[in-house]
Amino acid sequence: IPKKQNRKGRARGLRTTSFGGRFRLWSLGLFCRERHLARRLKNNSFYPFEQQQPNVFVLEYYLDTLWKGMLLFIVCAVLVSVSSLREVKKQETWVFPAYGVGVGLWMVVSSLPRRRLVLNHMRGVYHFSIQGRTVCQGPLHLVYVRLAFSSDAYGRRFFQLVLGGHRLEPLVLVQLSERYEQMEYLGRYMAQKLNINYFDYLATSYRHVVRHWPPSSGGNVSRKNLVGKPSSSQSNLEV
Repeated sequence: IPKKQNRKGRARGLRTTSFGGRFRLWSLGLFCRERHLARRLKNNSFYPFEQQQPNVFVLEYYLDTLWKGMLLFIVCAVLVSVSSLREVKKQETWVFPAYGVGVGLWMVVSSLPRRRLVLNHMRGVYHFSIQGRTVCQGPLHLVYVRLAFSSDAYGRRFFQLVLGGHRLEPLVLVQLSERYEQMEYLGRYMAQKLNINYFDYLATSYRHVVRHWPPSSGGNVSRKNLVGKPSSSQSNLEV
């Protein structure tokens, strides 16, 4: 009986991401984006990753340019079929929609390969591949959750939560939001659960949470005004 239980445990540990889960990054909330992410984190504290094994997190996904390219392709294809049947002042009007068809098709083709990002804390490395082909692999200090900053012409500040790293495609976890405190809390919470670094939007900030340092630093780098105290584990994700 114990052998059967061990086999079942191994089978569970080696499960792969469901097909629907590969599109989870497409479902960004139109309103109250922080609450949308908080609900996801309540259901899965390792969101957008899935825990494959203890200390091993896996994220499989398709780029959102896939559905954008499909939409552009369909709309422009319809416009081409309509414009080819008529002329405006004896000038053909299908050229620009035809260009859109080409761009949309290129977006679809380039986004079809499945992406896979693995955070392996047991080995202390991350691995990023596209359609099974390794793109990069390196130490975990090169992967992070970052709070990105932008402003409009009226001086209003907007923030984004981005999962990024060396030779990784930046993944926007939360779109533009003016709520800095809530975005910071969610970012620090996610970084804590995934055990990766968190960086504030400022280059030098005491709000950074650095859990993994470059091997060359040997832990001797001055951390004053650079590292903030890691936030305590909290289950309350109400924002």
